[in-house]
Amino acid sequence: MDLTEEVETMLDAYAQAATKHSSEHPTGSLPMPGRKSVSAALNTASSIATVVRSAHRELDRLRMDDTIFPDGRRRMMTELLADAEDKTKEKADQAASQAQVARALFVVDAFPQLTRTRELVARQDARMILDASPDPVTALARLALRQDDIGALVVTAWGADYLTSRGCDERQIREAQRAVIGMALNGARDQGADEERSAAARGVMAADSAEGLAGAAGQVAHTLLNSFARRYGITREGPPKPRDPRRPAAPTVLGEEVEAYQF
Repeated sequence: MDLTEEVETMLDAYAQAATKHSSEHPTGSLPMPGRKSVSAALNTASSIATVVRSAHRELDRLRMDDTIFPDGRRRMMTELLADAEDKTKEKADQAASQAQVARALFVVDAFPQLTRTRELVARQDARMILDASPDPVTALARLALRQDDIGALVVTAWGADYLTSRGCDERQIREAQRAVIGMALNGARDQGADEERSAAARGVMAADSAEGLAGAAGQVAHTLLNSFARRYGITREGPPKPRDPRRPAAPTVLGEEVEAYQF
């Protein structure tokens, strides 16, 4: 497989994954404000392909340019590849952060919001149920399925604090929290009494998928840029040395501007 075929094959595979995401999690059906963050994450992740293709095109142009002295060509290729690596990593990190912001927004809206009075009553009821159980982790998970005040309570820090009081270690608590929140979100998604909460729970799934796409885009870029380095004989033992300002600068790849995300 030649380099161009490898580039297009891997980027096409990513595009197919993005299409599948859009089919399973239509962005337009997600509630605001999380929808905006999911859309931003998808756009940022997809723009990584532009940087990779631009880097490939510019590296190949430098390779074919017989007017450049070999040392200058090697330096320009090294600088250009480093530029592409920095930009693709920055975009992948930004896309993941945008997806995480979206998830946090959706999670808040997926669970019932408790007043202080309702929370106090829920604490008393939850403690009564959990104190009677020899297996607090399993009991907590069962309560998380309830789409009521108790279910909303146990997914908060209160649930983790209760498990600590029952002697659970940090690992058990982290695993229990992950399972409890997942079960509660599934319950919120499937319940039919509150469509807004159901939509928010679906948004969490969409945000998780978008974060996965961000990671996949970053990994595709990393793999292809490594292939570029091997194909063009670019050594990367450390950061490129500062360029002598009297010498021509290397071309820059497209997509170099990554706008800061506004939280």
